[in-house]
Amino acid sequence: MPLARSKHAHIPHLELRAQGYVWRRRLPRSVLRLGQPVKAEKAAVFASVRIKACEENRILCNDMTRSKLVAETQEENSGNQTLFGGIPLCLSLKTHGFSVAAELARRLSTLSDQIFLYATATMNLSPQDVTRLLTALARFEIEAADRERALADPRSPQLAQAALEREAARQAVLRQAFFQQDYTVVEEPLRHVAAHLGIELPEAGSEQARLLAYEATRVLLDASEEKARRDRGIFPSPSPYFVRAIAEETSPGIPAQSTASAIAERLIDKEVATKLFPPSRFASCEPAHEKSGPEETPTEKPAVRDLLKKRGVLQSCPPELLASLESGEPITFDRAADFYLKLKEAGFADEWHKYQRPDAAVGRKWVKSSGASAKTSLKIWAEPLGSKVFTEIPEEEIEAAINVIRSLPRLHGKGKKYTAESYPALIAKVEAREAQAMDNAERELRRQGCNNEAEIRDARLAHAEPRLRAETYMRIVRMANRVGTMLEQLGLVGTNPFSICTFSNREAKALKMTEENVARQPWDDRLNELFATRVFKGNAADEADPLFWMPLIGYLMGTRMEEAAQAGPDDVQSDEGIAYLIVRQALGDSVKSENATRKIPVHPALIDLGFMELVERARKRGDRRLFPSLTRGANKGTLTENFTKAFGYYRRTNDVYWHGLDFHALRTTFHHRLVDGSCPGAHRRKLMGHEPLDEGERAYAQKGISIASLFDQVKKIPFDPERVQSPIPGFPERPQEVQGLRLAHGSKS
Repeated sequence: MPLARSKHAHIPHLELRAQGYVWRRRLPRSVLRLGQPVKAEKAAVFASVRIKACEENRILCNDMTRSKLVAETQEENSGNQTLFGGIPLCLSLKTHGFSVAAELARRLSTLSDQIFLYATATMNLSPQDVTRLLTALARFEIEAADRERALADPRSPQLAQAALEREAARQAVLRQAFFQQDYTVVEEPLRHVAAHLGIELPEAGSEQARLLAYEATRVLLDASEEKARRDRGIFPSPSPYFVRAIAEETSPGIPAQSTASAIAERLIDKEVATKLFPPSRFASCEPAHEKSGPEETPTEKPAVRDLLKKRGVLQSCPPELLASLESGEPITFDRAADFYLKLKEAGFADEWHKYQRPDAAVGRKWVKSSGASAKTSLKIWAEPLGSKVFTEIPEEEIEAAINVIRSLPRLHGKGKKYTAESYPALIAKVEAREAQAMDNAERELRRQGCNNEAEIRDARLAHAEPRLRAETYMRIVRMANRVGTMLEQLGLVGTNPFSICTFSNREAKALKMTEENVARQPWDDRLNELFATRVFKGNAADEADPLFWMPLIGYLMGTRMEEAAQAGPDDVQSDEGIAYLIVRQALGDSVKSENATRKIPVHPALIDLGFMELVERARKRGDRRLFPSLTRGANKGTLTENFTKAFGYYRRTNDVYWHGLDFHALRTTFHHRLVDGSCPGAHRRKLMGHEPLDEGERAYAQKGISIASLFDQVKKIPFDPERVQSPIPGFPERPQEVQGLRLAHGSKS
């Protein structure tokens, strides 16, 4: 019993007992009404609360002794407590000091007031009501569909397919609700079910209303998927009649029971279901209902050939896939991926919603630029999902595949070190090797007496094996959505389960923030180290060694790697006595874009090193290329493919390899030098092969910028030809005035 009250009497809920001050408060009736009536004995939970000093403030630290349940008073007229009796909360404050206890009591009272107010304002639905509401919603959906399925008239295959597509459209709406986090689509069904059950819904917009709508959307999506399965004769369990029959056959001694008792509850009437679920938002996604009448003919689904012909892809469809589709066999992921690759190789763009004309040249260019990465991406997806029916792949398996992709090592598939029987096995192999290397590094440092945790952490991270870069990861994930979008827009499937394989701008930015920034930078003083290596000091393979000439052309003229590699003697001409290189689209060659076609003056330093002599000798020999030793790669079919490997190997073996400082960085350096030299924007865009800024550049400069004006900008790029030794003997002959081409019989004045 509480002791005699004195000065603490005016502090609400504060009592003085033998063990010290306690805070005691009964739960308000408004809060207790939120749950079911309680038929247990009345009890109070004592929590021991310790007061700890923290600088100038005092902090409550909960030291719960929850096992102490102390019986309180009982109802006068009953040994059981109803919810209106009020359950007390009693917290021992562990102090005899009045000032400390008073402050704690005020805080606890204020906090409990806010909690009770929040509970009564937002939680007007008990958990039991939520369960009843959502369970009834699912039952009404399933049982109404079962009754309609059982009593409906026979239908044609076309109408059956239309019903499946209608259900797929309903699922698409519900998934879109999750994607947009807008669950208003379930407000009307919830309102009708709640009215039928006599349950009052929480206020619209409240937290509990949003949580209820979220769960209801999940229920409707699950119900829709279940109805689609049952429409195809796939049920979650055997018929209760069949179960009963088997039980009687195997246990003949068991007394027979009514077969109808095996069903939990009666199906609801069709009229009741119609009242509960009137036409709603889903109606916009459903085909028109069949109307009775002798004159009406059901609309048949277009034939596969008609669908493909409508988009112009019929002739490019593999015969075996076409036969499979016409037979009604569902398309699997691996067949869909092969179909996508075939169409892209034929020259189709990712615009499947309209008619297209394939172009073989476009297809060949796609194979060179993107074919290898697309095949690799779809190979990764096909490992776990290849044999599965495309439209029946669950979201959980798609997410699991995405998680595998996120963990792939950057060098997967390259050498025995990065190969395994499956991608998950490869990840496990790499993680085990990585963990062992990290542990060995830490063990060695600690053996040497190092106790600096930051140094140990850095040593461990030095042995981390790099995973896929964010751009590569997103490209692989998006590839599956490209395939699904193709099938959906061609009309071969009703829904694309891979529509979740996308990334918003915010998500892409967040992913890139998790990795080191390795964007290409201009070469700095390390360029001097590159030009001090052996090939630039008289050890070139021959006079046309691309390892000598191409880096210089990239730095002094700003060409892309393929532009320099495919240059031929006929591409070097002169105008006004100034030599220039023509970058153009020709048979067997390619440029990045229309604007990439341009004329670039030859830098004076290249002329001093004998570049024009190299051109003349190649012309006399009848060579098509200035660098005939270059070969095309097996995958992309470009000269760049093999030279990239050769240039990377050269830099590694000569200790001048830095990630991000590659051949394209030489072109970036050229651009920066132009900017530093106050090169006009129009001249800079012309030399770089970038898109014109305005209509004046695009349409009215018919003859373009003069070669002399462009040469004035190119010669600003600083380079001393004496720094390197030309592979052509006798060059450089002597220092010259900075000018263009020296003609064979004298310079042009």
